[in-house]
Amino acid sequence: MEQSHLKIGLICCAGIAVCGLILFTGPEPLEANAPEEKPRVLIGDLERSAIAHTVTAFGVLSPRRSLQLTTQVPGVITWVSDDLEAGAQVAEGDLLLSIDQRDYAIAVASAKARFAQAEAKIEIEQGRSEIAQLEWAAWQDNHDEELPASPLALRKPQRAEAVAHRRTVGAELDSARLALERTAVRAPWPGHVVQANAIVGQVMPVGGVTATLFPLDYAVVELQVSIKQMQLLDAGIDRIELRPVHDLDASPIVGKFEGIVRNLTSDTRLATVRVRIDEPLAHAGWAYGMHLQAKLITAQERTVALIPAGLIVSGNLVWISRGGRAQRHQLYPVEVQGQTVSVEDNFGPDDALVLERPIGLFDGASVAVTER
Repeated sequence: MEQSHLKIGLICCAGIAVCGLILFTGPEPLEANAPEEKPRVLIGDLERSAIAHTVTAFGVLSPRRSLQLTTQVPGVITWVSDDLEAGAQVAEGDLLLSIDQRDYAIAVASAKARFAQAEAKIEIEQGRSEIAQLEWAAWQDNHDEELPASPLALRKPQRAEAVAHRRTVGAELDSARLALERTAVRAPWPGHVVQANAIVGQVMPVGGVTATLFPLDYAVVELQVSIKQMQLLDAGIDRIELRPVHDLDASPIVGKFEGIVRNLTSDTRLATVRVRIDEPLAHAGWAYGMHLQAKLITAQERTVALIPAGLIVSGNLVWISRGGRAQRHQLYPVEVQGQTVSVEDNFGPDDALVLERPIGLFDGASVAVTER
């Protein structure tokens, strides 16, 4: 029993000796070293600029009016222009179709003949009136009497009747000529043919629709703008730029502000702005009914910050240096022009853009800055 206790004691003493040996002869313990310097970032000045307020709205290209081309006289269509088809354009005065003229030409010839008869009758009555005046003068000489001649005796009523008949026949001749002229249907102004249904041999009544035309001189776009945005327009509109919705990178077409269309009800928070576009179909790819984006550039300006697009990180954030610390700053874009983004100027007066930063930099870290 005493020997087992002795062995245990010897083993414990040996373990203590070994631990002591390791303690005094082992490697030095590791020590945590504090970083010698702060992360270094390269900074640059914020560039600011003044730009006009821009109100963006959308609308549809619409004709300022629509014309249904109708016939004014009945008859059979004898000729149709090749330009009278959907999608074509016609100039003012272009002959678009003809209606059979024969009946109307005969009516003009008949009216001319009646007019010639009416003029001959006036000449006959003029001669009879002169003869009546001579006869009345001879009667007075033979009877030594000076009695006033009655208008009927001098055939004045008969001549007035002949003159009135000539006026009636003259009006009939003018009507016949006008009907003959209306057999030729012409474009009243430069237009775009939207629909055409005139066919040679087709019998048209008075008022029959042969085509629908939209004018080419100018079109309109009605834009829906919120009441809040309308307040920005109170200072005046400097420029209106329009682009097709399907091609927003296209060169803008400049429109003209025509006015604000009054809403007849008060249950809306929108106002309608009417914009005029001269010669809309002269622009490549433009057509009535297409959707347009309009930018109304106001006379009132605001300050924006210009940020290089390459510095923007996910979430519309950018790194800035503020008070010796690196911070991620939220951006609110206004417009994009190439590699520069205009954003709302929500920066402080001493803020600077971080142009280069080390990997692993965290928001709010104390940094050492190097100016570019």
